[in-house]
Amino acid sequence: MISPMLKYQFLVFYREGDELLRLFKDAGVVHIRRLKREEDEQTLLLKRRLTQLKQYKTQFERVLPESEIEDSALLDDFRLQELPELFQELESSQKVLAQLEEERYHYRLFGDYNARKIDEIESRGLHFHLFSVALGKIKSRWREEYALEPIFDSSRKSYFVILSDTAQVPVIKAQIEAFPARSVAELEVEIASIAERRRIILQTLFVLRNNIRRYLDEEMVKCADQLQERAARTQMLSMGFGKVTYLQGWIPEERAAALEALLDTSGIYYERDKPEPKDAPPVLLRNTRGARLFEPIAKLFDLPAYTELDLTPFFAPFFLLFFGLCLGDGGYGILLFIVLLLLGRKVPIRFRGLWKLALMLEAGAAVLGLLSGTFFGINLFESYVPGLSQLQPYMLNSDQLFTASLILGAVQILFGLTLKAYNNTIQYGILYAIAPVGWMILLTALGAGYLTGFALWLQVAAWSGVGLIMLFSDPKAGMGTRLGKGLWELYGITGYFGDLLSYIRLFALGLAGSILGFVVNDIALSILRTHSIIGPIFFVLMLLVGHSLNIFIASLGAFVHPMRLTFVEFYKNAGFHGGGEMYQPLRHLPSPPMTPAPGAPQHQPKAQPLESLTS
Repeated sequence: MISPMLKYQFLVFYREGDELLRLFKDAGVVHIRRLKREEDEQTLLLKRRLTQLKQYKTQFERVLPESEIEDSALLDDFRLQELPELFQELESSQKVLAQLEEERYHYRLFGDYNARKIDEIESRGLHFHLFSVALGKIKSRWREEYALEPIFDSSRKSYFVILSDTAQVPVIKAQIEAFPARSVAELEVEIASIAERRRIILQTLFVLRNNIRRYLDEEMVKCADQLQERAARTQMLSMGFGKVTYLQGWIPEERAAALEALLDTSGIYYERDKPEPKDAPPVLLRNTRGARLFEPIAKLFDLPAYTELDLTPFFAPFFLLFFGLCLGDGGYGILLFIVLLLLGRKVPIRFRGLWKLALMLEAGAAVLGLLSGTFFGINLFESYVPGLSQLQPYMLNSDQLFTASLILGAVQILFGLTLKAYNNTIQYGILYAIAPVGWMILLTALGAGYLTGFALWLQVAAWSGVGLIMLFSDPKAGMGTRLGKGLWELYGITGYFGDLLSYIRLFALGLAGSILGFVVNDIALSILRTHSIIGPIFFVLMLLVGHSLNIFIASLGAFVHPMRLTFVEFYKNAGFHGGGEMYQPLRHLPSPPMTPAPGAPQHQPKAQPLESLTS
């Protein structure tokens, strides 16, 4: 459900604007209404700064080594504002090292080479011209015409040098090459120097990793706090020749009493009103504990408008069923459920809700997978598995699963139309609920008639549904317009049949996963019989790799396709419009927690401002 909102309007003396915002932050419940859509330069600067800080946090985690670098020193006088320069140095030095490594690979063929000696010889009038040709393609006539000396062969080329008393390059059909600017020994020194500098930087980042993380987190919190305060300040309107400041906000109805107590003690003038449909208040979802777990899925699509129904608690049971049917294997569900349980203590607090949702989905997948008669690719209808074969009377075969998928689809479509009728009633009035009811009557009569034969009462019901659709598709229009729109609506009946057929994917995905699991088992058993020693080893490897890939593919499909059925078929039939704005009150942002690694040395870098980091 959506929490009811109250609209507040505030008037203060222009010098008390900052005090009003401080009061809002202390209360932490006021969502500032956006009256002005443009953003000033300061707001844009803060947004860019916050984006840059997030990028530096990501870059820091990417370059951070996994373990301490042995025999490496630390940077002297390290300061936190030097982080951007260090990141840039690490990136550029990596490119330089790659170039130097390539040069070393090329220059190694020149042996103990000294570029200065070449320069000394050329200063005395003897010039060296370096060429290369395809391997073994040095022509004999070049040896007769020039003072040619082969030097070495690489994997693809033959290199040679021509000595001349002029600087002019001889004209021959060969690739002109350049002598190395330095020797391999000099390259080795530079490579070692850059590599050592990188080790020092990385070791410093590793030792100070907890302080750096906290520092960046704190700066992001400060920036986000300034940004939300700045965004609120830009929504203030000047009135009364600039002497009065006007501001609008939204507060959840259950939190209004506490806010008004603060306002009354501060002497701030305010007015409270109930929202009107045109006001478009922000949306705060309030669901039971079980339905709340599915809110992240609902937010992947869109929030409902304030005047709409929150469909989260209504699609949650269907999503659970759809996930289990699509995964299609009880063994996979049990395995993933156990893995999630074992990882429970390592899940951060902010992800606990998603972890609980995953547990619920896998538990449902375990039950529905067993009911579909599959356990790690084993067909429980044809094989005996201790403790599971007793469930055969309750299992559904392929034909029954196909029928169950269509029944679930029909139930969800009709349920969506029921919600649409109720939603239209609370938003527009009872007349707007008649057309969805007409569709429910028509579709139910057609379905029952197809299964049992079109008895007279089913024909009457079907034509009654057609009449309701024709007359009430647009209650506010005239009769002629109503009939025209009704005919157009009836043309869309094919869409309902298409929606119903979409639910066959519940059967198809589960069956595909079961078949793939069976194929993995069959291949593994054929490998087992090949050799008495090697066979069992590759048998186990085949089972691990094959079922792991099948679990990944099945889990991905079991999440994506129920979302598709929810956001396309169910949302459409329930009349979902969306477009709601998330409730985001002005509040004090919490400081990030410090989580030092056990046993890590806690050096304290100098607390410097982040001016260079965010400039």
